Formats: sequence, C-alpha cells, structure tokens
Amino acid sequence: MLTFAVTLVLSIILFAAFDFVTREWRKENYISYETSKQNINQTLRIVEQKLSELGGTDAINPLLDRYSSSGLHILLSDLQGNVVYHSKSATEQRIDLYEIAYQQKEAEERPEPGKQLTVMAPVQYNGQRLFLIVSGKLVAEQGYYYQSPRLYTGIVFLVLFLLLFYLFTYNKMRQIQEMNAGLERIAHGNLSVRLQVRSRDELGTLTGNINYMAGQLEEKIAKERLAEQTKSELITNISHDLRTPLTSIIGYLSVLNEHKETNDSLKPYIHSALNKSNQLKQLIDDLFEYTRLTSNQVSLDKRRIDLTAMIDQIIMEFIPLAQQHQVHVQSTVPEQKITVPIDAGKMVRAIDNLLTNALKFSLKPGTIDIALHTDSRWATLSIANTGSPITKEQEERLFERFYKADESRGGQSMPRGSGLGLSIAQSIVQLHGGDIALRRTDRHYEFCIRIPLNPEDRSGGGR
Repeated sequence: MLTFAVTLVLSIILFAAFDFVTREWRKENYISYETSKQNINQTLRIVEQKLSELGGTDAINPLLDRYSSSGLHILLSDLQGNVVYHSKSATEQRIDLYEIAYQQKEAEERPEPGKQLTVMAPVQYNGQRLFLIVSGKLVAEQGYYYQSPRLYTGIVFLVLFLLLFYLFTYNKMRQIQEMNAGLERIAHGNLSVRLQVRSRDELGTLTGNINYMAGQLEEKIAKERLAEQTKSELITNISHDLRTPLTSIIGYLSVLNEHKETNDSLKPYIHSALNKSNQLKQLIDDLFEYTRLTSNQVSLDKRRIDLTAMIDQIIMEFIPLAQQHQVHVQSTVPEQKITVPIDAGKMVRAIDNLLTNALKFSLKPGTIDIALHTDSRWATLSIANTGSPITKEQEERLFERFYKADESRGGQSMPRGSGLGLSIAQSIVQLHGGDIALRRTDRHYEFCIRIPLNPEDRSGGGR
C-alpha cells in the first residue's frame, strides 16, 4: 500500500514536470474577438438597465453619449426603423432592422478585424416600444494556448505510473519469482534447497520460514528413511533367522505325519501343526520378499518371454484350485505371441498373487475373467471377479503393506493372508517399468497390470 501511494505521488510530480517541459511543443496560436464582442454586448445590457431607471427624456441623450465614448454607436428606433434617440457618434435617421440582424449573424459567424458588429434588444421607454441598438468594430486579439488532449494526458500518466511501480517492485517481484522457483523444487522433493533472504520485510520473514520448514522436513524425512531402513534390515534378519528352524520343524512334522507308526489319534494335531507351520513359512517368505523388493535389493533377470504362453500355463495350473472353491475361470488370451522383456519368476508371482486375491474374495459360486491384450506400447493383463462391496477408504488402501480388508468377505475356505500379496505384486510390476491399478464398479473388481513392450534399458534391473 505504501509503495502504491509513493508511486502515485511521484507519478503526479513527474507528470507535471513533463507537461511543463513539453508545453512549447503543444503551443497553439489563435485570433480572438471576444473582448470587443463582450464590450458591445455588455454596453447593450447596461444601457438597457439604465433606461428602465430614467425618469424623463432629458437624461437619455447624455446616457447614450456617455456609453458611446469608447467608439460605439448607440441609438433607439421604433418598430419601423425610425431613429428616435441616438448618441453623438450615431448620425443615422433611419435603419433597416433586417439588415442589422443579418449583419449581426454575419459578424458572429465570420468575424474579421474592423467588421461592424451590431446587437439589439427590444425595450420599452416612455410608453414606447423601441429597439435598443449598439454597434462597434471588431478588434482582433492574438494569443496562444497549450493543447492537452485527454487521451494523451491519460496515456502519459499511466505510462509514468506503471514505469515507477515496476521500478519500485522489481526487486520484490524478482524475490517472489525466486521463492516460487525454490518452492517448486521443494515440492518435487529437493528439500536441500534454501532460499536467499534478500530483505527484512514480510517477504524476508516468509523466506526464512520456508527455509526453516524445508530444513525440518528434510530432517524428519531423513529420520524416517533411517527408521525405515533399520526396520527393513530387522525384518530381513528376523525372516532369515526364522526360515532355517521353521524349515526343520516343517520337515519333522512332515515325517511324523507320514510315518506309519504315528498314532492315528495324534495325526490330526500333527496335520494342523504342519498347516500352521506352512502358513507361517508363507508369511515369512512374503515378508522377506517384500522387504527385498522395496529396498532395491533385487536384480531382475529379464529375458524376452512369450507372455501368451506364460499366462496360459498359469491359468491351466490355477483352474483346479478355482474349481475346488466353486469358481469358474474364463480367459481371453490371443493366440499370437506377445513377447516382453521380464523376469518370468517374479512376474509369475505377481500374477499368482492377483489370482489368489480374486479367488479369495470372489462370490461362491462365481467367475474370474482373465484377459490379455496389447496396443502400440503396452501389454495389459486384467483379472476381474465379482465380490462383496467395500468402502472407498478400503479401496484406496488395498495396495498398502499389511493392510487386510474384512476377512469375512473371503469366507472361511481360504487361508488368512499376510496383507502383502497386492503390495508385492505392485512392487514387482513397478520394477518392470509398468503399473497396476484397480477398476471397481459396485461389486465388480478388475485388477489391471500394464507391462511395457519395449522398455528403456535399465541396468541392474532396479527401480
């Protein structure tokens, strides 16, 4: 506000100075007859007023002589043009009223130096209706004036104001632009950016607060990354340490379960313990695999694979399991080859996780639809099923690690999962440069995997 007020005041001062300097360029000469016209018309009005104040006819001639001393002719005529009274300077005995009116119009429209201007007015004097007539010569007056068109004035003032305002705010605008550029870099994740404090005003305070915020965020994220790394290392170590003894336990339980000397009354307990051990091993394997995938500890062994043949093989192996749970599998897979550079083992696991998820949460009896198609850039695999409805919040959290939707949706025929299946599938697909998404319409769920047909060369196979 202060900048605006100062700019306005300085603009007015500079405009006045500019107007004074350029006034000679705008000087225009003129010729005027206004003084002589005003003198004749003013004499007419004064004599008209004095006539109404006269008491007799003896004073009228001195009145007319007194006001005609400046070279004017003054006379009074009747309606026929006969002169009744006149000043000494006027010698006419009869006048043409039409000619006087015409000359008056002519002198008003085309004035010239020395041209006679005659004006008249109807008056009543001594019971008579008369015309008061005053005539005199026009005198030319030379002068000059300065042109100041409104458009010119407005443009000059506006230009001055904008120029001063720009000069006064240039540093501030530059500082705001620097702040904007810095904030964009911070918004894109570069929290090491620090803005230069150029002033001690509100912008300087704001810049300092932005630097402080960026520093706090950088420190917080660094701590979170360290905690995440520590947690991943802990999970990896624990998973590794648990896998060896758990493998031994599963082996011993398998031997006991199959040994002929094992008491039949103990076999149900041994079988249950074996199942729980296998579930625990699957959970540990998932946890170990997810930790490796998300910590860039995985190198993909990419090879050109016929995706069509691989999907057909997966479906063939999946159909018996689906039939056990009263789920029919329908596939739409093209006959021609679709070759993509992938790590076959890991991609099979991602697809198997999606199929297991669809089977677990499908309505029984139900159907799972599997379709594969390509375009110029992508190979897209979709796995669709019909299941129980979920909330919008649940849908948004499906790919979060350890998140499990309502287990009752899947019934009791499928084992409880670890909550890592979809997260592992997403990580594997993203490592291949693709993406995975869910399209849901009420109870219809469709998971889509997109894999690039010709991805850029990524050494090491990491993210």
